[in-house]
Amino acid sequence: MSKVIDMSVWNACSDHVDELSSAMAKAFGQLQNVVRNKVSHFAKKGKDGRPIPDYADLASCFDCIRTAYSANGLSVSQTFHPYGEDGTIHLVTTVRHSSGQFERSYLPMPGRIPPQELAKTATYLKRIALCAIAGIAADDDDDGEQAEKSAANAAANDEARIEKALVAKVRASQDAEAIASVMDQVARGVSSGQLSEAAAGRVRLLGADCAAKIAKKQTKEEARQAALAS
Repeated sequence: MSKVIDMSVWNACSDHVDELSSAMAKAFGQLQNVVRNKVSHFAKKGKDGRPIPDYADLASCFDCIRTAYSANGLSVSQTFHPYGEDGTIHLVTTVRHSSGQFERSYLPMPGRIPPQELAKTATYLKRIALCAIAGIAADDDDDGEQAEKSAANAAANDEARIEKALVAKVRASQDAEAIASVMDQVARGVSSGQLSEAAAGRVRLLGADCAAKIAKKQTKEEARQAALAS
């Protein structure tokens, strides 16, 4: 089970937020929604047949709030922090006021995915978190579906890689102890969420088959040694 962030260290907000709230209210009145400058896979096409930009990238979102925030003594930072034992990490978005007052938002995201997929997912979530805490809109359609698909594909590819490695270890095993060690890895993979029960079942089935062949081979060898001894 994942451990919860120590809230004594990562408080959701400062003890007082009156100056922060006042500054954010002023900044909000000066903000406008971000101009869409990017095209997602779900963008609609215009009369000329070209896709219509339906979301704004992360850089544009920061540019949108920069002037109003700076004028009112506000700043925003986004950092990542480990969360639990399952590889999950938290995107922590913090709005600070020059007085020292602050508020934070937390957004969990998978951490055990290839770096390229991690970067894609992080960029998307950073944009979502920034817009949410600033109160601006940056997209028309759910281009997050692509990020979800990317993360799902990455997880599937990662599982396939792990299963392949475990299969190789099983086939290279020379004794029952080696196979038992691989089965322990399979169990840990299932408990950590890196292996599905279906993938684990395939590896276990192969392990049982290889263990039976090793036992049969050992029995024959023992019989041969006994015959030589007699």
